[in-house]
Amino acid sequence: MIHALLDTTQVIAAHEIGGISYEVCAEIVATHDRKLHMLTANLRCFLRALDQDQIHQETTAPWLPEPEVALESVEAHEAHEMADDIFASWVRRVLACVPEEA
Repeated sequence: MIHALLDTTQVIAAHEIGGISYEVCAEIVATHDRKLHMLTANLRCFLRALDQDQIHQETTAPWLPEPEVALESVEAHEAHEMADDIFASWVRRVLACVPEEA
């Protein structure tokens, strides 16, 4: 039986590209298969435009990490905490890739 654990998107930075302001977002969708004791965490990051003409449009940038899937063998009672840890690590990794504004 597969249970949803975590489905969240977090704005972690702001960045401007070509005069357009974006939110840098990190996302996780994590599930746990109790029968297999397997945590699956789908990770992605993207830019979300703040400009009124492009509001909430998502795009990516070459400096952002590619989407990843993390698989971990874990018991059900530890799965949510592990998903939180995986997401925290992902957020740090994405944040480290954001170029400094000129």
